[in-house]
Amino acid sequence: MRGNTARHMWCLQSCGKRFLALVHLSFLFGLSLVVMSAADSRADILSGRYILPPQAVDTQFTVRVLGGQPVKGRFGTVNGEMVLNAQRPEASRVRVTVDLRSVETNNDRVTGFLKSSAMFNVLEFPTAEFESYSVRLTGETTAKVEGFLTMRGTRQRTSLEVELQPAANSRTIAIEANGGFFRSLYGMDAGLPIYADKVRLQIKGTGKRS
Repeated sequence: MRGNTARHMWCLQSCGKRFLALVHLSFLFGLSLVVMSAADSRADILSGRYILPPQAVDTQFTVRVLGGQPVKGRFGTVNGEMVLNAQRPEASRVRVTVDLRSVETNNDRVTGFLKSSAMFNVLEFPTAEFESYSVRLTGETTAKVEGFLTMRGTRQRTSLEVELQPAANSRTIAIEANGGFFRSLYGMDAGLPIYADKVRLQIKGTGKRS
């Protein structure tokens, strides 16, 4: 009788442990579904086609100067289009057009020099264009965008680190992109090495869902 009781108790304990293990696994599985659902929901919020009108884009640039203050300025007319597919990032694409004639600094002589044939040569090449060939998600709201920057008739690879923040109304998205290019690759080597080769870019704007 005692043997039957011991076996019965052992069976109850064993079954209890198995039951608790099943409950734990079920909880973990349910939690993973919730997390995946939240991620998919977040992806759905980000995904879409966005227009970046000139009035909603602020593009700043900086060039370091050896032993002096950096040259800072902005491009007043920048527009673009962005298609985001968070579920399939490889289907995303970005295109940005910069009107180089809209370049501004706090010094008229510097602004004039940047527009001259030694630099942007705006009379012959009034615009620059960036077009992506790869968009890779690096976080829930961040991505690395690689593409070609065409300027002064030359096409070179460059990349942007992008952060996206959807608005509560889901109709707009805040964008901040940081990157740059080496001006010597486009035939703009005046002032090297006193004036740095790399032009650093920061683009902030609001994309409107279309």
